[in-house]
Amino acid sequence: MPITEAWDLLVESGTVSNETLEIITSINGYSEDTLNDVLYVTTGYRSFDQWLEDF
Repeated sequence: MPITEAWDLLVESGTVSNETLEIITSINGYSEDTLNDVLYVTTGYRSFDQWLEDF
């Protein structure tokens, strides 16, 4: 999944705000790993594919 799609899913689902993602990626880098970490911390899912199966 493209990183922009992952970002949009997190924001549109209400899981995390755009501002929060901007802060996190400023500190940890704008990468798939960073967004996967955010997904895990906020939902408990280890991948976006896994999350989408249950979403």
